[in-house]
Amino acid sequence: MAVTIKDVARRAGVNPSTVSRAIHNHSAISEKTKEKVRKAMADLGYSRNSAAQMLASGKAGAIGVIFPPIENKSEQPFFMKILTAINEEARQNKITVSIASGHTNEELLSQVRVMYQEKRVDGFIVLYAGQADDVRDYLLADEIPFVIVGTPIERANEITAVDNDNKLMGAEAAQYLASLGHKKLAFVTNTDKGEVFHERYRGFDEKIKLLGLSGQLLNTTESLAVGDVTALVVLDDILAIKVIQGLTERGINVPDDISVISFNNSVFASLIHPYLTTFDINITQLGHRSVQKLLHLLADPADFREKVTVPFELKVRESTKSCQLTAFFMFILSFLD
Repeated sequence: MAVTIKDVARRAGVNPSTVSRAIHNHSAISEKTKEKVRKAMADLGYSRNSAAQMLASGKAGAIGVIFPPIENKSEQPFFMKILTAINEEARQNKITVSIASGHTNEELLSQVRVMYQEKRVDGFIVLYAGQADDVRDYLLADEIPFVIVGTPIERANEITAVDNDNKLMGAEAAQYLASLGHKKLAFVTNTDKGEVFHERYRGFDEKIKLLGLSGQLLNTTESLAVGDVTALVVLDDILAIKVIQGLTERGINVPDDISVISFNNSVFASLIHPYLTTFDINITQLGHRSVQKLLHLLADPADFREKVTVPFELKVRESTKSCQLTAFFMFILSFLD
């Protein structure tokens, strides 16, 4: 039989959760305790290979990936890219991946139940967050191991999640545009729902207030009247491309007349000019980390839940430039001095 974390815990005289934290070099565990755990691991020949432990225990050796209900799914390429990353990480750990999808929440819940009850999978990665639904309620109630990609609004302390800091990203977008001399900004969205929208807009709104800039919220489901705004922060790349097309049709040039910055660094960001200035949310790392965290939970279901934050990076391209009006005033002021 394979040596488990519980075996190591008994040998070291600590709790299984302490062993898990020691393995991951958690700062809350003293060096003395870590050394006891390392010695117990060495004595017992413990292997940290989570996939091997699952297979030895007679589990399915497979994980389920839950897509959002099709009726609520956006058209972003995010899902295919993260699924590719999840498959890569799963393959490296010698486990397989099954997909759960449905047109409605009810259909999705039914498929998830069947997959778990028939032991087709050992746990799930949920590709949507925000408010709880029937699927998440079922996973929590039946204590089924799962990881969310995103930030849950409810019962977050009970859930392991992998996400970016969307609030910080929204703030960084406003900060970057301010550094280019833009004073009148707008956040553009096509929805008022979802944690991604709320966090990105909240970061943007708080930052422009801190900087003393003018800002507003525009929704593309209505007439997009940009007025005297010189820069737009758009919810995602797909929407940004549509916004740029709409502006071009009205004779407004990007970036000469107005700058545009967006999020996700999708494949579309550099397909047509102007190439988008956008935040790379590191989808591949989101996928890899979600698999790693789920395997960790499967190896030690009693371990603590946490939020893993994956870093982002701003990709500066053609859709943003210095505010010409500001540059002109600076030019005039240089003569006045």
